[in-house]
Amino acid sequence: MADFKFSVLEKKWLMEAKTYKRTVVLPEASMSEDIVKAGVYLAKNNICNVVLLVKNDNDLKNFGLEKYENIRVVNYTNHELLPMLTQALQIKRADKGLTIDGAKQLLQDPIYFATMMVELGLVDGSVSGICVPSKDTFKPAFQIVKCRPGKKAYGVFLMIPQNKGQVYMLGDCAIVENPTSEELADLAESCAENYRKFVGGEPKVALLSYSTKGSGDGDLVEKVRKSINIMKEKTLDFKYDGELQLDSAVVSEVANKKCPNSPVGGKANILVFPDLNAGNIGYKIMQRFGGYTAVGPIVVGLNKPINDLSRGASVKEIITTVAITILQSK
Repeated sequence: MADFKFSVLEKKWLMEAKTYKRTVVLPEASMSEDIVKAGVYLAKNNICNVVLLVKNDNDLKNFGLEKYENIRVVNYTNHELLPMLTQALQIKRADKGLTIDGAKQLLQDPIYFATMMVELGLVDGSVSGICVPSKDTFKPAFQIVKCRPGKKAYGVFLMIPQNKGQVYMLGDCAIVENPTSEELADLAESCAENYRKFVGGEPKVALLSYSTKGSGDGDLVEKVRKSINIMKEKTLDFKYDGELQLDSAVVSEVANKKCPNSPVGGKANILVFPDLNAGNIGYKIMQRFGGYTAVGPIVVGLNKPINDLSRGASVKEIITTVAITILQSK
């Protein structure tokens, strides 16, 4: 792991992912040199097998990929898999009126091609988004792979500090624009489950607002309060609270003044944002001003692992997102 300065947690993910012996497809190899660099690192260090999708056979001829036995380059425009993928996609979306010609056209998009590879078990997961908007990664995933029964998909980030310190999970930062109270409660449960999986330790969930325990009023505050009431009707095995302002959630001195009886005040490690605006802005502030490494968005709730990249993602962030994707495939 000498090429990049990985945190202890990231090293743990990479070493665990290595034991799974999975295959991950990276559909943007023709568009991004960083994707290829990440693929080479993953292959060179035997983290996983890598499939790189290209538009032309000569796109990656200068990278010397032939020396890596665990890298496969696939031309998605004319590959022998196309007829099978086309038929499978048409059957999958026949109830939506998709024809064979329509399926052929969709599969000229490498993200659709990669998603069908995941759906049919030809690979174990897919990571994309460094060159395309998040919606271009999520749309095929929702149409083809779909969500687990009774679940909704959310986009969460793990925020890793530069030095030793608290690892936070933030959501939703990528998918659900204006979640309902029921969705915020569901998101809180999904975050707690995945925090245990990826970070370990006990999740402490704060449902954020511009108000702490009645200091403000309005529809946005009421939405968060209703989420807490929904959660109180369930038997949950993690600590949670809301509505909390950010400083009340993570700063003990503030929590002691504003919410002294809160079970998570000043100690929260999971931050649930009231809407996508707040979540997306929040994680980018931590990343750009606070120096945190942003891993994600990690899509939770899908039947099979498909993850998105920020278009500002570094090679290191691509690598760690692939590791997370592998761990989701367990």
